[in-house]
Amino acid sequence: MHGNTSGRRSLRRIAAVTAGLALGLGLGVSAHASQADAPHRAPRAVAAEAQAATAKPRTVSGRTGDALTGIADFYGAYIDAQNGSDPEPKLLKDLRAHYLDSALSKKLTAWERTNHADGVLRAQSIPSRWTVTEKSKGDSTEAVVTLSWEHGAPVKLSVVMTPDHRIVSISPTR
Repeated sequence: MHGNTSGRRSLRRIAAVTAGLALGLGLGVSAHASQADAPHRAPRAVAAEAQAATAKPRTVSGRTGDALTGIADFYGAYIDAQNGSDPEPKLLKDLRAHYLDSALSKKLTAWERTNHADGVLRAQSIPSRWTVTEKSKGDSTEAVVTLSWEHGAPVKLSVVMTPDHRIVSISPTR
């Protein structure tokens, strides 16, 4: 029995050493290829890779039943739905139905027809970043949603959500 156990350990060691060598060689090759490739890639991409390698992990948090979290969830999901290569009209419609008050939905639809832009975003294009900051809390929660694009000025919106988690107002701030 002892000899059989010793044989298994040897096989495990050989397998572990082999896997370690393969992994080490693979990492060396990919790191070398990555460095050799660097001059051919855009400097911005190389800088982004370097920053990503050293960046601290980010944290996004929220609370169930919290209106500010609800506004952030809505904008995150809405922008993600818009941002796909083939925007999901059903998902956008479902998100609006779930989060927006019906009176606001009608106002936004009319605004969109007049302005030829998305009423939730107040823009014709999709932002690349957004932040949601609580402005006031009382019977309803008001937040400032800042939408940013790679080029151009950010858009700031005042968004009001009621305690029953319905967005009743989206309007530009000054």
